[in-house]
Amino acid sequence: MIPADKLGISESLYLKAAERAKTDAKRVNAYAQRLLRGKYKSLKGDDGVFNLAAVLRAAEYTRKKYTEAGIPEKIFDGTFRDVGYWCGNDFERYGEEGLRNVKWLSKHLTMRIFRLGRLQFEFSRFAIVPKAGLKKIAACPCRPFERCIAVHVPQGGKLFFEECLASFAAADAFFAEYYANYRYRTYNIVSWLLDPELKNVLGENSNIVRFASLFGILGRTADSDMNERRVFGYAKDRASYSPRNALERYTLARILEDKPLYSYHGYRLKDKV
Repeated sequence: MIPADKLGISESLYLKAAERAKTDAKRVNAYAQRLLRGKYKSLKGDDGVFNLAAVLRAAEYTRKKYTEAGIPEKIFDGTFRDVGYWCGNDFERYGEEGLRNVKWLSKHLTMRIFRLGRLQFEFSRFAIVPKAGLKKIAACPCRPFERCIAVHVPQGGKLFFEECLASFAAADAFFAEYYANYRYRTYNIVSWLLDPELKNVLGENSNIVRFASLFGILGRTADSDMNERRVFGYAKDRASYSPRNALERYTLARILEDKPLYSYHGYRLKDKV
C-alpha cells in the first residue's frame, strides 16, 4: 500500500488498515473496486478502519492511473494527503479511528479532484444559486450546468494570496495538458470565505479577504452547521468555544445572535488566470 507518511496518517493506524486488508481481503477488495467506480456507499456493518483499508487499496489502482496518464507523482501525493486530514476530522467528530467520509475521498480515487499547490480543483457543472437575483444571473457569463472547475480550499496551512494565484496558474496548465478535451470557462466556488463582511472584520489585506477578491459573487445559501465546524472544529461544543481571533469572535457572535452562517457562491473566469 501507499506509505503512511505520504497520506498523513499515523503508522499505528496504517498498520491496522494493512492488517484489515489482509484478514478481510475479499470484502476490502470488493469495496475498493466499488470506490473506483464512484460507488461510495459503505458495506453494511463496516467500520472506519475497514473503510480506510478499502480507500488505501483503491488508491493503489489510482496511482497507476496517474502514472499511465503521465501526471507527476507529487500531484498524487498532494491530492491524497486528504486521507490524513479526514481521518483526523472523523476521529474528532466520532471518536472512531479510520474514515467515515468515504464519499468525499471517492472523488480523489476516480480522479475527479486534484490538489495543485494550495487549492483543490474538481470537474464540475456550473450551478445558479437559488434567489441569486435576476441582475446577478443576467450579468454572469456562465450558463447553468455548463462545464466548470470547482475550487476547494483544503486543510493544511494558511491561505497565502500568492500561493492561491500560483494554484490557479497550475490548474490552467494542468487541465490544458492532461485534460485538453475538457473545455471550461469558469472556476466555481462555494465557501464561507467569500463573506463580504469579512473585509470589515479582518481588514482588506488579510489572506482570506484577498482570496475572496478573486471571485465574483453570484449568491449565498445558509450552511450554518458546516461553516461553524470549519471555524471551530468538529469535536467541540459551543460551551467550549473560546474565540482566539477576530474571525472566531465574528462567527461566534453570529451564532449567539441566531444569525445564519452563509456559504457564498463565487465564480472566476478562466481568462483571468
